[in-house]
Amino acid sequence: MKRFVLLLLACLVGAVLPLPGAVSAQVDLVSRYIWRGFDLLPDNHAAIQPSFTVDLGESGFSLNVWSSFALAQRGVYKYSDEIDLTLEYTFKMAEGWELSAGFIHYGYWFAADFKFKDHTSQEAYTTVAKTDLPLSPTLSIYYDLNLGSGLYITLGGSQEWKVSEKVNVEVGGLIGFNSRQYIDKTGFSDIDLYAKLPLTVGRLTLTPSLNVMIPLLDEVNKDTEIWFGLSASL
Repeated sequence: MKRFVLLLLACLVGAVLPLPGAVSAQVDLVSRYIWRGFDLLPDNHAAIQPSFTVDLGESGFSLNVWSSFALAQRGVYKYSDEIDLTLEYTFKMAEGWELSAGFIHYGYWFAADFKFKDHTSQEAYTTVAKTDLPLSPTLSIYYDLNLGSGLYITLGGSQEWKVSEKVNVEVGGLIGFNSRQYIDKTGFSDIDLYAKLPLTVGRLTLTPSLNVMIPLLDEVNKDTEIWFGLSASL
């Protein structure tokens, strides 16, 4: 509990510091917590996932704090709650290209008998996108240095369609390739599809979503997962 209070205070302080850049905040409510094909909260448990991002001005760097808290059976799943920190650098690229690289620190700070080596993990990643092509194809490469100790690659894309003058629908997806990250095998691991409908309400953007994950490796997941999400962002 003390760790939770300290981390929450750190997040609040970070959000109000007069940094030379913009601060954005988002809260997601998901009916299931599916990550890279894995079901991290079994038995259809929902989670709330708040985050905020600080864009550090013209430096090209941004800092994100992301968290996930189970909404049911707290006595069982409170030990799986996490708070992750991401530092990212966005490169200046020619028009039509986007390139970024970063470092993620995963933290399962509420685990029983918490030990830094056993309950945190570090991951380096890079993402490149070609935004002037149909679907804006995006390639992302992640390498976990501790708990996962392996490689995960995604190739995906998305497209927006205008529903009305003020409403667009976004449809997208990706295919994931897992090379011994939290499993003992290598191969295409999951297909993830989604549809989102962003709605603007004043300064707030509400985005309901429908998500589907189709597993390709039994070691990742044996079941097709369908879940709903609702995102509120400023």
